[in-house]
Amino acid sequence: MDLEFYMFGPYKIHKDEVFYLSDLSYAMVNLRPVVPGNVLVCPRRDVKRYSDLTNDEIIDLWLIAKKIGMMLEDYHKATSLTFTIQDGPQAGQTVPHVHIHILPRKTDDFGRNDDVYDAIDDEEKELKQKLDLDQERKDRTLEEMTREAGEYRTRLSH
Repeated sequence: MDLEFYMFGPYKIHKDEVFYLSDLSYAMVNLRPVVPGNVLVCPRRDVKRYSDLTNDEIIDLWLIAKKIGMMLEDYHKATSLTFTIQDGPQAGQTVPHVHIHILPRKTDDFGRNDDVYDAIDDEEKELKQKLDLDQERKDRTLEEMTREAGEYRTRLSH
């Protein structure tokens, strides 16, 4: 990793949370995962809206999302994947930096399948507000995220 941290909108992401890099994109573990293995793929350039991405950035993001999704599905013994982008505040985007959520999915991981979108929206709002709520999903430590990123990094290097 060539930087000490990466920018995700206004947030600094420690280099050890980043587990995949290309010239145009990076993938990181999630501070408050909705399901185990919920990761984000982001452009390296600070881009707020999907329409502001270059064609090369779009291609790179989705090729990386495909590669990482396949790894996550295998690693977490999932049977499906959810890929989602919230593009703009009215769509639920609270961190002003384009990012693809990738979630490995299993049977009955949510009561109603579409509840996953509410969970993603809640996670984004909590991150923006930096709330210290006594909820089931708590901020993970850098050590926990570093360990997870290391496992993914190893699997992707094979």
